[in-house]
Amino acid sequence: MFLLAGLFGLAAVGGVAYAMSDVVSEEDEDQEEEFGAETEVAAEAGPSRGDLLETEDEPGAAAEEGETAGKISEFEGNLVLAGDQDGDVLAGNEGSAQINGYGGDDQIQGGGGNDTLLGAGGDDTVAGGDGDDELHGGDGADALAGEDGDDALFGHFGNDRLDGGDGDDRLVGGQDDDELSGGDGDDALHGGDGDDVLAGEAGSDTLFGGDGDDLISGADGDLGQDDGAVDYLNGGAGEDRILAGGGDVVSGGSDGDEIVLQGNAPADSVTVMDFQPGADRLLVTWDDEANPDPDIQIESDPDTENLTRVLIEGHEVARLYCAEAISAEDIELLRTLDLAAFGVTG
Repeated sequence: MFLLAGLFGLAAVGGVAYAMSDVVSEEDEDQEEEFGAETEVAAEAGPSRGDLLETEDEPGAAAEEGETAGKISEFEGNLVLAGDQDGDVLAGNEGSAQINGYGGDDQIQGGGGNDTLLGAGGDDTVAGGDGDDELHGGDGADALAGEDGDDALFGHFGNDRLDGGDGDDRLVGGQDDDELSGGDGDDALHGGDGDDVLAGEAGSDTLFGGDGDDLISGADGDLGQDDGAVDYLNGGAGEDRILAGGGDVVSGGSDGDEIVLQGNAPADSVTVMDFQPGADRLLVTWDDEANPDPDIQIESDPDTENLTRVLIEGHEVARLYCAEAISAEDIELLRTLDLAAFGVTG
């Protein structure tokens, strides 16, 4: 008799069966703690892995005529599907589906309910559909899309692409070099290990690069276009490049980081909580055709300890907290046309 606990309790990764507690690694657990309670996605958002829906069918068993291939059980409209070691095409229904692709390059599509979807082995494409879904890539280079709802996406191993879509989503890249896009809503993104690319997009987002040399963007599109929502951007370890929009709060983390912001836009200033003179650099984009030699002012705030204000042509563009003195050598004007050289594609 096949238990649903067996479907989601084990995942085949690289030819070895791991308990899900191993696949959802200690790193993922640490990342959950770093996000804090405000960004936590409740376990109730998806169907419980502990629901023991029993069936005589085995994973990959031949389906009866008119039945979805790989179906293990359907109970009160909630579907349970399992793939095999080949590439499968698996889709949920309007209920809360639980789907495991197992091996191969799978295409998994959730339905209208709160789904739990696991690509497992192979390079998988997983989409949540409607509802508050939980998506896991597993092994391989996976593409995860939360689509509608407040979703939780976990890349785990491989160079993964995660897109939250609409809703307030939570994205965790895991191992290797990942690309994370929050989409609309107030999202929380964690790159994990590797050199990751994180883009919060619309909404008030929290981005944490983790280890590696990461590219983190709190701006929407190019730096001249921002939705005005406050983003919280943390580079973590590594030499990171952080693109901040108006009003954003930045923490570079350890190592020397580059913080890029817009000097021309009439936006709120960017706050940097841990600027390290001599290690970090503040790069300010500027239209040098209109004014090739703008006036840059560096002023200590008389009312706030360790706070330095940076103004260009009298407009405050940054507020830097640091114990050491900041000099003009820590600030560089960046031609708007040179943005592509810094990984900004608009």
